[in-house]
Amino acid sequence: MTRAARPLLLLIAILTFVVFTAPSPRAARTWNRLASNKLASNRLATNKLASNRLASNALSSTSLEANLATSELLSTADGRDVYAYLINCALPEGMTIHASVPGAADTTQPETLYTCSAGDCYFPGGIGLAEYWVDHKLDPKGQRWVSACMFARVNAHDTAEPISMRGPHDALVVGPDEALQFPIEEGAFYGNLFTGDGPIEWNACRGEGQAAGEFDGLVDRDCTEPDPENPGKTQCGFNYAGDCRDYSPALSSPYACKFYDPDLGIYNDCHDTPAAGHWQSKPNREVITVYVTCSPDC
Repeated sequence: MTRAARPLLLLIAILTFVVFTAPSPRAARTWNRLASNKLASNRLATNKLASNRLASNALSSTSLEANLATSELLSTADGRDVYAYLINCALPEGMTIHASVPGAADTTQPETLYTCSAGDCYFPGGIGLAEYWVDHKLDPKGQRWVSACMFARVNAHDTAEPISMRGPHDALVVGPDEALQFPIEEGAFYGNLFTGDGPIEWNACRGEGQAAGEFDGLVDRDCTEPDPENPGKTQCGFNYAGDCRDYSPALSSPYACKFYDPDLGIYNDCHDTPAAGHWQSKPNREVITVYVTCSPDC
């Protein structure tokens, strides 16, 4: 590339970012735990490398590396969906990333989590698992929290289904009303999307509700169900770690997670394979447990 051509390329490729911040009362943030999911696993896989490059830079940075990584994500509708979920998982409500994306189709549907008009796109925060990513690179712990949030919101059917995400993080605290509205335990999600050139480390274990069958809010949620045609994988292509805990103690069933808090209904110290109470690999501590809705008569 010639030196004369480089400024023109940068003028076309570089995206500008503005971070807007608004007050967000703690009491109102309970609603942010209710997340509608509409993100297919193939979108994550296709955009994994671009997401990984983005993690090594601050979201609001105007450096060439950050802009090029983000422009790759935002150049397609699927990539914009992935970016929208990344921002929504990482940043809290009241913070919005603005990106100039020439050629982006106007988008106003709420389930996309972002809006675009005349080439200006706005990506709002929602959960707040890694707010510092705005002006710092995403560290390994933050990568795992954002990844768990992304995995929890994947749906094999690409439909928008309400879920409640819970875990040992201040941003994942739920109130009693939400706990009553979402009482069925689907399972837990954990791992790392940001794995460079290697395969995605995405894991799911089956919760007690999902192990009992297909009903209520579980009907269109299959990512913790084992795939009979692909042993070792779930129906979303995640690594199937077995049941999250032993639901039949008398049988001493293998299970994936070493820790379960029955009061909060969350798992921790989860592994990528089941074992009968002992593991050799390092556990995942950035774990999101998902609950779904129940019909009025359940």
